[in-house]
Amino acid sequence: MYLPTADVIAAAFDLGAPAGELVLVRRGDTDTWRLETGSGSYFVKGYWPSTGGQFTSGGLLDQLAVAMSFEQRALSAGIALAEPVPPVDPVLGWVTRIEDRLFRVHRWIESRAIRPEDDIAEWLGRTLAMVHQLQPLDQVGLPEWWRAAIRPRSDWEEWFTEARQRSEPWSVRAWERLPRILELTARIEEVCETAPDVVMTHGDVKSHNLLMTASGPVLIDWDSVRSDSAALEAGRMAHMFGTKTLDAYVAAGGDITWAGNDLNLSVVRNQLQGIFERILVLLDRIPPPRWMADRDEISQQLIESLDRLG
Repeated sequence: MYLPTADVIAAAFDLGAPAGELVLVRRGDTDTWRLETGSGSYFVKGYWPSTGGQFTSGGLLDQLAVAMSFEQRALSAGIALAEPVPPVDPVLGWVTRIEDRLFRVHRWIESRAIRPEDDIAEWLGRTLAMVHQLQPLDQVGLPEWWRAAIRPRSDWEEWFTEARQRSEPWSVRAWERLPRILELTARIEEVCETAPDVVMTHGDVKSHNLLMTASGPVLIDWDSVRSDSAALEAGRMAHMFGTKTLDAYVAAGGDITWAGNDLNLSVVRNQLQGIFERILVLLDRIPPPRWMADRDEISQQLIESLDRLG
């Protein structure tokens, strides 16, 4: 896989002469670096060909096309986000191709990670409400990616039977939780057909995508833009960041009234998907993704996930 140099990136985005080499920030689903040049400091992102595409019917470029269009709406609306830098020769929007990889650049944000003691509830609730007002969709029912968490009873029974035959340490707890899994699956199936408030949204509002700057919080990494239920995403936000964010969301015009007791269903959907993905890894049916730990830890995480199901 191609690794860029500071000179190549600087030329591709017309950033001026580099003041040093690229400094690796993170290696993972995408590679990211910091680059200093005579014109400033920049955040460089290099995509793997397999990155993205999970929220569209196409591949990475299709996902980025959707994401950058929505990111432009957010930028125009004054939402606090990183400033994109256009390339000299774009393959699409703010993205260019160098060798066999796609690259993007943003201006570097002097910041720190969000801390538990930071009071961001009002800002976050208001920001998510603004995001949900950018592009409401005239449709009823949840997008196809929601259905990835829906598995038939026969799948769960097959997996749990094999686990029991293999004396997996989580097999007993899995059988005990099967009725709850099926109940929650039925709830998701119903809401997938009836959710009335589908919008385009950021799609990955998590602590690692929030930065604290001298002028306040910033929401970064808009690559996972997708359609979703506004209320159910607000419920997921409240699960992660507290109910004060939900109060701020409603005060800023967000509507959660239709969801009722299903307000936490996005959390449940994520839990179910994480459960069966770990099961498939532990049964040697799929290779572990990069974010999973070793086998013993995956098994322990699975038991904890089964216990957490509401």
